[in-house]
Amino acid sequence: MDRKSTVLVYSLIFIAILLLATPATAATTTVHIARYANDGTTVLNETNVSYQWMMDNLPVMGDGVTHYYHQGPVFKDDPDPVVQEQLRWNPEEDTNIREKDMGAVKGTAVKDLVNLVGGMEPGDTVTIGAVDGFSKTFGYQNVYLPPDRQGPMVITWYREDEGYVPDYSSGMRLIFFADASTNLWGIHAFGNWDWHESADPEYYYYYTQGSERYPTTTGLSVQMVSSIRIHEGADTTLPVTTPSTPSIPLSVLTISSGIIGGLWIVLSRGVPK
Repeated sequence: MDRKSTVLVYSLIFIAILLLATPATAATTTVHIARYANDGTTVLNETNVSYQWMMDNLPVMGDGVTHYYHQGPVFKDDPDPVVQEQLRWNPEEDTNIREKDMGAVKGTAVKDLVNLVGGMEPGDTVTIGAVDGFSKTFGYQNVYLPPDRQGPMVITWYREDEGYVPDYSSGMRLIFFADASTNLWGIHAFGNWDWHESADPEYYYYYTQGSERYPTTTGLSVQMVSSIRIHEGADTTLPVTTPSTPSIPLSVLTISSGIIGGLWIVLSRGVPK
């Protein structure tokens, strides 16, 4: 390999390492809450609150000792589609749960946060959005009338082993504080079947693998929450969930562009011997 090629290869490796080493997103410490009219664009009320304000002014959910769990996909198959569907929903709540420990957390109920801008009425929906664009939408009943097996929806800002945001790296995070009545271990686990029994089908979440779909509640746990948007009306169209896509900070792109530009000049002039 000649010297020009060697310089180019090592520079590209350096740029790749730089991009991979740069965090795409960071934990959030404030959330924007807005209530929209049924036209979907008119803002009726809005506010911004920090986690410190939530902690000082609203009821704190969780004690920082009790662990909460969600359930991941259950990868089971069966020739009978009906049996297969039941296996994947896993009513026994005995698979891929203890591996999905959300930690011993504290936070603020979504209900208390939406009430800051006028609350929700039956038929309204609420969309919990992340700083990277990912979002999930939920119905009125899941915010205000959750069964015990679902538990309150909570925006968590503290995790025992990490501390408060921004040290709590995946916070602020949506976690469902389910009770401990529907699993073998007596832990606070929000299972797939718990969600099946608590929500309307349009709010179910599936992990997809090719043409296969696997229910999971981990996919409902929006990380790095930055917005809570309330939409009026029973006929509200559910917002399209935007896949979580890592972003590259402008500073990294600027540095990388400079490196590439410099290489182009060097290579066009020739490498000194």
